Amino acid sequence: MKKLFTSALLALVLSINVYAQERTYFDENWDKTTKENMEYYRETTAKGKLTLIKDFYKNGTLQMEGLASDTTPSNEVFDGKVTWYTPEGKVMSVVTYSNGKQVGVSQTYDATGRLIEDVVYKADGTFSGKSFSYKDPENEYYYNTLTVYESSVPSQTIIFDEDIKGIRSETIRSKTGDYETKFYGDKGKYLGSATSESGSENTQVDYYYNPMRVAKLEKYKSDGTIKEGITYGKNGKVLQEQKRNKKDGYKTTYDENGKKIAHLTYLYDKENDTYKPMDGEDYQFGYDNEHISSIDIYKNGEAIVNKVFNEEGKLSSETFIKDGSTQEIKYYSAEGKLKSTLTYKDDFPYNGTTYEGLSEKQYKDGVIVNSKGYYEENKLRIEKKLNAKQTAYDATVYDSNGAILYTYNQPLSEDGDDDYSFTAQIVQYVKGKPASKSSVKAGVLQSGKIKIKTYGGAKELERNGKWILLKIYNAEGKLVQDTKVLADTGEDYFATDSQTVIQEEQLQPDYD
Repeated sequence: MKKLFTSALLALVLSINVYAQERTYFDENWDKTTKENMEYYRETTAKGKLTLIKDFYKNGTLQMEGLASDTTPSNEVFDGKVTWYTPEGKVMSVVTYSNGKQVGVSQTYDATGRLIEDVVYKADGTFSGKSFSYKDPENEYYYNTLTVYESSVPSQTIIFDEDIKGIRSETIRSKTGDYETKFYGDKGKYLGSATSESGSENTQVDYYYNPMRVAKLEKYKSDGTIKEGITYGKNGKVLQEQKRNKKDGYKTTYDENGKKIAHLTYLYDKENDTYKPMDGEDYQFGYDNEHISSIDIYKNGEAIVNKVFNEEGKLSSETFIKDGSTQEIKYYSAEGKLKSTLTYKDDFPYNGTTYEGLSEKQYKDGVIVNSKGYYEENKLRIEKKLNAKQTAYDATVYDSNGAILYTYNQPLSEDGDDDYSFTAQIVQYVKGKPASKSSVKAGVLQSGKIKIKTYGGAKELERNGKWILLKIYNAEGKLVQDTKVLADTGEDYFATDSQTVIQEEQLQPDYD
């Protein structure tokens, strides 16, 4: 009889628990749905004045659990410790709440279970504690970081490799915004520090990463000028060292095997409080010191040659200087072959071709006779040729597929250059055929019709008597503005960002 009573009591308790527990199904946006379409489901159980929430992934793995006074999805009012889990069942974050506000310990972990945030929130919403980020070379993050917060403001940041007490940099910030960065080398050896305080001597250290090692160490005087420095290659050998004394100084450069390849001497100029390069070669290195970016050659205190190298470390140009004036520039191809020699006269280009970025200009007796501009893919974007009478340039503009966009004839100004305020007779092409003609003088449309592509879409201008009919299109080609503007040619015409002004560069888009 007693056994029968116990079984009945147990059944009653179980039935009460099942009845008290509710289950709700949600989709990926946490909107209510059916069991068949659910991505998550929630079980709630009354716990005194609060409700215990347990959210589960579709496969039944616990996603979150915690107490709340309001269980509305995405608007819960939590109270106490709430824990979230990854689909694999690992703790993702633990947050402490008081009546819906974060108060107390908050901890967050990454997918591998490493702590990435450990802070304590106050009732006013500020927090103190630590955050961590970890080296992840596959995603181009090459060092570990520890950041300490006080009242939600970073007070200390440590960048390190594997050992937080080994090679590293530590930056400490005061409440007033001042900072000090301390630098450490191999095995945690102290190298020096830099502060935001003006008028103090500083040390600056650059690092290579993955693994972390010193790339450059420089010491500066209180006036900000360099006192001494040393640059290392990735193999740890010295690439360059320099030192500046009270009367003179030097900079010595070595190859990757430690062999001396250049030496530059300095002489202190007391009048200007500077160090003047005197004799030798001054090497500058590119990113990560992997290649030489430039070499300046000095003789008797004068620069006589400047060499510039491309990103692969190949010579791209040589500039020869005499008495402070450029005499000629030699340009080289990526294969190292001489492309052209540009001679100068009275400090101006005279004969030859100059190459600057994605453009080139050909000079004859001091006059530009041909110029070209290119897209990134080395496709021709624009070509301008001086006509036989040397009175105007004939230009052709192409899109990135090689189709003609415009041709125009641009007269030379009185000083022999193309007019600063754009003047030209323009023919616009559509699908490879001439479509419309227009005339522009000093940036003002005089006659005809033209459509110009802009970053935000396009604008179309048409001259009608003293008016310019202006239409603006968005990126989708929809007309968003249709106005009539007086063709003002007053002195203040260019003082405002007028949409009716036509400039030469507008006909030469470097985008599709």
